[in-house]
Amino acid sequence: MSRAACPEKRFAVDIMLGKLAKWLRILGFDARAIPLRDHAQISRLISEGFIPITRKEKFKGFEGVVFIHGDRQFEQLRELATTLSITGEALLPFSRCSVCNAQLVQVSREAVAGAVPDFVFETASDFRKCPQCERMYWPGSHRERILERLESELGLDLCPGGKEGGE
Repeated sequence: MSRAACPEKRFAVDIMLGKLAKWLRILGFDARAIPLRDHAQISRLISEGFIPITRKEKFKGFEGVVFIHGDRQFEQLRELATTLSITGEALLPFSRCSVCNAQLVQVSREAVAGAVPDFVFETASDFRKCPQCERMYWPGSHRERILERLESELGLDLCPGGKEGGE
């Protein structure tokens, strides 16, 4: 898969797994946090190309649904990565808004003047903006810590090519 493309898998994450949805977005996946209510909805989501993820017992064993056993977010992420054979090469970290799931767009340094803290404006050169919620992203100091934690927790190699993008 091209590094310019988004990860192929798209997720419909049950609202009860909101932290998991956020981490999937950080990894670059389309991960929509929605309430999963019934089998008809699940079937529709699958037909639309989404992989439903839930902890609701009533969906356990339903074909196409990933049932998560773990209680903690990284445990859930590891379980999902193992179940779906997700590898570091398939990821585009920091390419989506971690809040609303939209794909981030590159914006010029001049365009962020006054929209980011002065220190950030003076020291950063790569800025991304969410076209939906207008949240600004830049490669701050915590991005490397996030990548290190993801690599450590998931055992994935998030190659330097995947470290492009917002944060």
